[in-house]
Amino acid sequence: MYESMKQMLDGEYGIRALSLQEIPSGWSASAWKVHSGCGDYFLKVYDKRKPSAKSWIARIDSYMPVVLWLHGNTELRSKMTAPILAGNGSYKIEDEAYLYMVFPFIDGQTICDEKLRPEQTRTLARIVSELHSYGAEIPVPINSLKETFDVSFCMTLIDRLGNMHDPSLLNDALAPHMDALARTAASLQETAALLRNSKVRYVLCHTDIHGWNLMQAESLVLIDWEGLKLAPAEADLFSFTGTFFFEYAWEDFISVYRAARKGYRVNADAMRFYRLRRRLEDIDAFVESILFDNLAQDELNRSLYYLRRECELLNATR
Repeated sequence: MYESMKQMLDGEYGIRALSLQEIPSGWSASAWKVHSGCGDYFLKVYDKRKPSAKSWIARIDSYMPVVLWLHGNTELRSKMTAPILAGNGSYKIEDEAYLYMVFPFIDGQTICDEKLRPEQTRTLARIVSELHSYGAEIPVPINSLKETFDVSFCMTLIDRLGNMHDPSLLNDALAPHMDALARTAASLQETAALLRNSKVRYVLCHTDIHGWNLMQAESLVLIDWEGLKLAPAEADLFSFTGTFFFEYAWEDFISVYRAARKGYRVNADAMRFYRLRRRLEDIDAFVESILFDNLAQDELNRSLYYLRRECELLNATR
């Protein structure tokens, strides 16, 4: 794989890689720092053979043209990431097993689990409010990104849980939480039905704002736009509510956000929907990966740890 990536970079991007270093990444793809004579780059690699990567790969052609438009036409340019185009003008390169995207390398620190400083919170509020100022009117096809309040994954998750009878590490992790999982799934389905029949305003939303998708360089940068959607603002704002990533920063965040988006009021039903769906989506993703991705032992242990943590937070998620 190492040599094939170097050949791909040279042939498709004209980048002669002197070295490739794998770096920590999210669940959807592996990540590599590319060092070359003309600078450093960030290479994202999706493994087409992994079942958990298929849904992410399927969305790329829907959201990436919007990312490129935002990067080229708005004040977000220096506050977000967008891929470098290959020699053929494409934002992605594929072979039989992998899909590749190349980005400028950001020389900075990922926020990770650190608390946001007050100025970082205010900067993030300005980034999010700027993003939310755009909607269906942008000159890029966007209908495929519109929120449908689909929660069909709930049935798949409940079916999987109902069919797990043999002793296993996964069963041990989930057994104490089966009732809470069923209650949360039912509540999510009820809230989704309510929202489908109500009038809500749709704006462009990142949908995955947390410390691993924020980097502090010369300025704060929001990365990994795979979840981009046309959705109610709460698809982003839930990240600042109780038991989620930045609950401590809500007051500072919302004061700056409301100054930019005058008249904004929280839609309680939408907020409940995104809180519940994110919790269950994360649980479902861990279950799917543990069942089907043939994880190495360290990956399995990490997935089980995070799965237990998400399940323990179910009763606090309303």
